[in-house]
Amino acid sequence: MVGRDYMVWGVEAVSPFARQHIIEVASEMVRMTGSKGLQVAEVAERSGVDVSTVEDFFDSRTQLVAEAQMSNYFALVEPHHLVLSRVETALAHEDQSAFWSAVEENVVLAWSSGQLDQKWGILNLLHDIWSDPFSQSHFCELLDVQFDRWIAVVDGAKLLGWIEEDVDAKALTAFFWSASVGQVITAGSSLLNLSSQEARDFLMRVVRGRNEQGSSPRL
Repeated sequence: MVGRDYMVWGVEAVSPFARQHIIEVASEMVRMTGSKGLQVAEVAERSGVDVSTVEDFFDSRTQLVAEAQMSNYFALVEPHHLVLSRVETALAHEDQSAFWSAVEENVVLAWSSGQLDQKWGILNLLHDIWSDPFSQSHFCELLDVQFDRWIAVVDGAKLLGWIEEDVDAKALTAFFWSASVGQVITAGSSLLNLSSQEARDFLMRVVRGRNEQGSSPRL
């Protein structure tokens, strides 16, 4: 619709960062009180804009919540991205000790990320993102960038002999990244509520094993 297109263009021209500011405000509100009670009017008021401005930038409340939760997710996994950079650097320098140290840290981070309260726990967060098709598609594209880097890391480590040749790089990457969801599922159990350190130690024993001389563990 021409009128709507003109309005969106006008808002963006006056304040090109207005949309991102609204997402930041909504993200903080979701972190504090959860997504179910999020009201567009309150987001607009706290953002210093009219409700119509929010509606110009977002097709629905569902999309606003989804994008706010995407922002929360990538803030949550930012430490993972930093660790991945360390893993890639260790691989480039052929520093096996630093490589495995960073991988182990990533496992701890993944397991710990499921230990959030119910206001914006990982499962609620993902559910909100998946509720909006556009946000879900964009989210998956961004995840694939990270997955591709991890797969390349595993393949590179295989070439150096740090990882056995028959290990499926995609399966191992999926296993690492699924740890956060796994922790949520077992967190309420009196039998399986492992700490992130226990999960790390077990995973490293299983996936690395020991070489025939009994020296440094290998995958």
